[in-house]
Amino acid sequence: MYKNIENLYDSFKEVRIKERAFSYELWLSLLDEWKQSPLLDVSEIGQTYEGKPIHQVKFGVGPIHICAWSQMHGDEATATMALADIFLFLSQNSDKTREIREKLHQKITLFIIPRLNADGAERWTRETALGIDMNRDASKLHSPETKVLHDWAHTINPLFSFNLHDQHRLYSVGNTPHQTHIALLATTGDESGTWTDSRLRAGKLANRLTKIVQEIYPNKIAKWTDEYNARAFGDYFQSQGFGLILLESGGADWDLEKQSLRKTNACLLLDAFHAIATEEWKTEEITTYQTLLTNERNIFDIKLINAPLSSSKNIRADIGLNICEEYTNGKIEFSWTLEEIGDLSIYSGLTEIDAGNYELNNDYSIEKGKNYTSLQMTLNKQVAFNLTDYTNKINQTK
Repeated sequence: MYKNIENLYDSFKEVRIKERAFSYELWLSLLDEWKQSPLLDVSEIGQTYEGKPIHQVKFGVGPIHICAWSQMHGDEATATMALADIFLFLSQNSDKTREIREKLHQKITLFIIPRLNADGAERWTRETALGIDMNRDASKLHSPETKVLHDWAHTINPLFSFNLHDQHRLYSVGNTPHQTHIALLATTGDESGTWTDSRLRAGKLANRLTKIVQEIYPNKIAKWTDEYNARAFGDYFQSQGFGLILLESGGADWDLEKQSLRKTNACLLLDAFHAIATEEWKTEEITTYQTLLTNERNIFDIKLINAPLSSSKNIRADIGLNICEEYTNGKIEFSWTLEEIGDLSIYSGLTEIDAGNYELNNDYSIEKGKNYTSLQMTLNKQVAFNLTDYTNKINQTK
């Protein structure tokens, strides 16, 4: 089913969303359009600390309840973009999508909160306006947003639930050079890691999704470690029998706006909903999912091997440069930071360069922790490394 949905993706992509930090005005416009659809029921189910509405989008009349939410962390919007695509898919009157849509409509009921942390989304911050990490507030429910999420899920009593996040783009698949594109976790609901009925449901569906992602991105899927954390909503929901799957969007090479992962999210979730509606998930084992390597931090964006540290002295070491983001005036701006200097032989680079014969341009210095917009090294008095070339790659994909 995934391939069929993927082939249709261009017909239901919400083309007005072009970047993760899309505007609040566009968000309100999308909400208004979803409200006009006879197939989508949009309602306000609560408010954030600053009084912004928290909306639920509901689809279907089936007996199987599924819930999902995105942007629990305000600066993690890949799944929110994907949900906008999914809402367009579900509301379209298209012959190509009618069979799938009608199957979903009759077999399941979807309850979705997109952009849960609306205050954090507007600031482009992980935490709520109170400075609380919502995903560490499942026990105490200090923030009003987590109270909404808690009460909402208990009202729905879902068979499956999806906690949709972005993770750091430089996680690796285990200690390999492969960047994690997608990470999954069928969370545990107790200290012992018991495979309860709820966790087994989640694990079987995660097994299906693992096989799909492995075909799309070979060697680019990992899982989170499953140590129990009572403060985390994923663990709490599993303890309540809600069949929780954590789905994280990592990095995708130079696609910093994660449009490729947005497409994967949209098609993967629709495939999961269909597998739940048809009960195909029941035929899965959990073996493939369980063999996934865990997320590690093993990668730099650019690793320069044996690079010059001074323009006047012959001192060399490896250096690791990473892209950093800054949210300014409603836009994400990119620059570079020099994360590490020394023996980086245990790490990989998405781009690796042997700089053993390079010289440092006299206009530059190498300083750990420094932010760079430009950096040049020469070979035989010709520019051999120019950081601006890599900045241009970022801009070309925006």
